[in-house]
Amino acid sequence: MRLSDAGAPQAIARLLAAELTEAPFRVPDQDANGDSAEGAPVYELRLRSREHEREILLLIWPSLDRADVRLGKSTWTLKAVDAVEMYPGVEVLFRRDEPAAILFVSVDGRVALVA
Repeated sequence: MRLSDAGAPQAIARLLAAELTEAPFRVPDQDANGDSAEGAPVYELRLRSREHEREILLLIWPSLDRADVRLGKSTWTLKAVDAVEMYPGVEVLFRRDEPAAILFVSVDGRVALVA
């Protein structure tokens, strides 16, 4: 699956048992005159980290193929995501092929970035 696939944010939210909402901001579109149009949606998924006993915010930017994770003052960002792999009951894996990188978010709210 790709982040831009229809229903991808919803499928990720279901696997993580996360609350899904549309973010209050959008990715700006530029028309031919350089004026900003309505823009593409960004999604917020909220889940609890059992280990840190805090909320995790996962931002999905489908039009940018980007995923950000925020936990407290820490942020992990993976751009140019080529594929999303879902492992029910375990985790969601965001994969970039070149240069190789993987962002993991587990159902328990653990986060890892390998690049």
